[in-house]
Amino acid sequence: MDLNWTYYNPDTPAERVLLVGPSLGGNAAHQWTRVAAELIDDARVVFVDLPGTGLGAVWDDADEPTLDAVAAGIARVAAEVRADLGADLPVYFAGLSISGATALHLARDHADEFSGVVVVASAATVGEPARWLERADQVEATGTQQLVEETTKRWFTPMFRAQQAAVVDVIMEGLSVADDHSYAQLCRALAAHDVRDDLPYITLPVVMVAGERDTSTPIANVELVAETVQRGELHVVPEAAHQVTVCRPADVARIIRGLFTRGQTSKVVSESAD
Repeated sequence: MDLNWTYYNPDTPAERVLLVGPSLGGNAAHQWTRVAAELIDDARVVFVDLPGTGLGAVWDDADEPTLDAVAAGIARVAAEVRADLGADLPVYFAGLSISGATALHLARDHADEFSGVVVVASAATVGEPARWLERADQVEATGTQQLVEETTKRWFTPMFRAQQAAVVDVIMEGLSVADDHSYAQLCRALAAHDVRDDLPYITLPVVMVAGERDTSTPIANVELVAETVQRGELHVVPEAAHQVTVCRPADVARIIRGLFTRGQTSKVVSESAD
């Protein structure tokens, strides 16, 4: 899978790379720019578009609809960025929602290519397979636009919607213009996503970030990952719903910066009011 990617801060002298991926139907630049601005001197930030979103090409049906395929594409981006920079810099990946789920596939299957992953608003399983398959069929029939109203209520708290209406509109535009078939294929990939049995064997540092008011991702599922992988960490961000990177970018940036600086520690599980 070939994925589109774009530098946020190509001229930084930072000696590490951070790839960031969007939510389902999200635009990586829109969802991660405020976090990237906080990390402008800490890492070379690279926005990675999923198929059919942002500047990404639509889903190529030569690829099976699995997060393994998406993870392989992200691993390829890491190799391309290293080659472009002409340096073997440490590479990290941070993913929101479906990209967070994909981060666990990277930690399992591509650990040699990454120095750590950050899973934002996701877990080892996401929702119910039958519901994802139903949504895939629904979107192929009627498009993503009909999802916008209900999704907005899950992605943002009422207070954030009231105070930051323009920001919400920009984020939701990404969903409304997402390619329908690509979105559907990603739904099918989420239906097949289940790495619970693999968690004890993941040795790469895994930082879990949960929104305190995220109804899409039960906290018990997030805790399971942090407590089961060998080097896990958990941070709960207060007053944030699903779009944690949009609502609390400074908190997310601080958590990611902690991963950069924590070194090769043993397993740590912590819940904090970040």
